[in-house]
Amino acid sequence: MADTSTPRPTPTIPSGGFFSAYAEATVTAPPSTVYNALIDTSIWGDWNSFVPSVTIVKRSDDEADSIDPGLKKDMVLSFEVNWIMDNKGSFTPKFILVAERVNEIEDLGDGTCIYRSWETFSGLAARIVKWKFGQALQKNFENWVTGIKQYAQEQEQRAKDRDAAVELPA
Repeated sequence: MADTSTPRPTPTIPSGGFFSAYAEATVTAPPSTVYNALIDTSIWGDWNSFVPSVTIVKRSDDEADSIDPGLKKDMVLSFEVNWIMDNKGSFTPKFILVAERVNEIEDLGDGTCIYRSWETFSGLAARIVKWKFGQALQKNFENWVTGIKQYAQEQEQRAKDRDAAVELPA
């Protein structure tokens, strides 16, 4: 198995930074099932042991009055996790520490998909983050991916069971 901490590129860290926490799984469910579980923050507690609760801190101007729990572009979120790394709010310069999260769903074309999730860390303090939190981050990313896989597959099985149910006349 490849080193899961190998730096992986992200949109704003194209070099791949210093290290990444990475996990992936093949999911026996359509990509839309995984996607819907991922963007609906109100159900994260059902599948996500790493980040079971999310608070939407700021919405885009177009969504300011919305109560929709779905993720949208330009939202600022507060994740409930076991540590805090909020350098966006503290104005820590990117050369000190920056992290970017990527979620990727690859449609395999047969009702299944591969779900990949990683966070890349860059900057001078990335070495400290890897040393202090690297193993825990990796384990939590594996739990995240396993959790969404199990949830999506259970949702898909429930949908199949509903479709297969035969309605008997009264």
